[in-house]
Amino acid sequence: MEQYRKDLEAKNKEGVSLSEAGPVSLGPRLSCSHFPGAYEAISYGRGTWLFHMLRYMMQDAERRIGKYGGAASDDEPFLRALRKLRDRYEGKSFSTNELLKVFEEELPSSTWYEGHKSLSWFYDGWVNGTALPHFELQGVKYADKAGFTMITGSIAQKDAPDGLVTPVPLYAVAGGKTVPLGRVFVDGPTTSFHLSAPTGTRKVVVDPQQTLLTRAR
Repeated sequence: MEQYRKDLEAKNKEGVSLSEAGPVSLGPRLSCSHFPGAYEAISYGRGTWLFHMLRYMMQDAERRIGKYGGAASDDEPFLRALRKLRDRYEGKSFSTNELLKVFEEELPSSTWYEGHKSLSWFYDGWVNGTALPHFELQGVKYADKAGFTMITGSIAQKDAPDGLVTPVPLYAVAGGKTVPLGRVFVDGPTTSFHLSAPTGTRKVVVDPQQTLLTRAR
């Protein structure tokens, strides 16, 4: 996965990143003299990352964590979608939109953007886009309450078009452990958040397990 990321960030002789050749939806049309190797890097590299993002977004939503627990996450919604694809389209061709419609059927409610059971935001920004953003925490504050710590702040989404929507996972570092707090749908340059965390938390990190396609750190 890291090599796929590096391939997308590789520059052509004009100094333009390979990722700028176009979105995965262009398919074979990505191949051109201006961007040698773009088809492989984008169709296979970025394409794999998009499935990786989708899988972990759905997996995180199924965590059986109670209140800051540590139980394993659940891949079942993602696997159900794959089984549906096999059963529905075995021996047939299908479009990207048809593929995403199947995944929409299995979306856990916590992954519904603005309350809609839809992946149109994922198609528009990630499948039909070329962004390789990076994320920064800004203005993070901690307030201890009875039995938990309230964390507020904002996430800046940089090197991205204004309309890009990204479900960014946030984790608390507390008691020597990294604890998942949830995903914040970052829409545009800056998005604010407020989340509860284990008592005494004083550090929050963005996507420590690298489930998002971002620029190399």
